[in-house]
Amino acid sequence: MADYNVDVQLTDAADAKSVQFINMTIGSAPPGAKQLRGEWRGASVFVPSAQGEFDWDGRPGQNVAFVFDGPSAGARLVVGLNDFATSQGGLPQRGATGGGTVLDPANPAFLGTIRWSII
Repeated sequence: MADYNVDVQLTDAADAKSVQFINMTIGSAPPGAKQLRGEWRGASVFVPSAQGEFDWDGRPGQNVAFVFDGPSAGARLVVGLNDFATSQGGLPQRGATGGGTVLDPANPAFLGTIRWSII
């Protein structure tokens, strides 16, 4: 069983009807940890991938999750989730919300704005 397992709704900021869901898990999330790696999966809707790894950074001034289309070392960034932490720097839980971006590695000119919420 994973220490961290959340379902995240991603909504296109330009089209509220365009929604995608991803599941994010971290196998071991020790209390007080500020940098962790996990896995994600979900049907590809507007994110140009369906699974991979993510790196989470809850250090002050960071509070982000970078979502990749494969192993984070050497894979392509497809989503950046901003404000992805609690006010104390922990992993966000159900009800947390924020903003972010969607990137398409095959088209570097593409950059979409999204809203995220943990459901």
